Amino acid sequence: MLAETNTAGIILVALGALAFALSIVAFVLRNRARGKKAEVPNALRPGPADAALETPLLNRLQGWGVVLMTFFVIWFPLQWLFEPSRNLSQENELRVLAEQRGAQAVLPYSADNQLGVGCTRCHGNELKGGVIPYTDPTTGAPGYGYPPNLTTICAGILDPAGAHPTIVSVEDIYQVIQEGRGDMPSWSIRFAGALDDQQINDIVTYLISISSQVVSNDINICTNTDAQAKALALAEKNQVVTEKP
Repeated sequence: MLAETNTAGIILVALGALAFALSIVAFVLRNRARGKKAEVPNALRPGPADAALETPLLNRLQGWGVVLMTFFVIWFPLQWLFEPSRNLSQENELRVLAEQRGAQAVLPYSADNQLGVGCTRCHGNELKGGVIPYTDPTTGAPGYGYPPNLTTICAGILDPAGAHPTIVSVEDIYQVIQEGRGDMPSWSIRFAGALDDQQINDIVTYLISISSQVVSNDINICTNTDAQAKALALAEKNQVVTEKP
């Protein structure tokens, strides 16, 4: 047992001596590899130069600048080229919606048609005018009205039937509805009426739509600029004639 203890002690001493010797060798080799220069901790070593740090960042910024510039150079012309068609498409969509609202507005008000204004009560179920019986709201006396045919409103003063002798342009249609004329009362809230500008615009848009299906293009003052000029010239001529003795 004493022999075994001595053997273990000798082995431990030998291993310790070997480890000490290896440590000395490693230390010597490490110093020899580093040479004679003083060892400086990493925290105290000089960092990269400003140029080395800023150049990659500057390159990235310049690269993104070129990418963005290329994007806008392509994007702006495309927007400019397709903008008219988009505007026209949106305008058509708005006109269709206005026509739909206008078609409801000319009908009488009801629980199912809360947009109804009731143009058909005076101008007939088909807005073709004619002889319309009515009751005077002031006296209660019965009477007859002779409202014009709204389906030919876009013929204006050029209408062969002479139903619209004072209509020269679309502005005149708006004015008649807004301010009233003859037996027709004003409908705009700006003239003690009941309709706002949007409602009147919807009604006029609808009237132009249905009238343009009946009135030929050569006398359509709502859509044809030549017909507008002809109507204006005729109106001026008639005014000059009426002013002569």
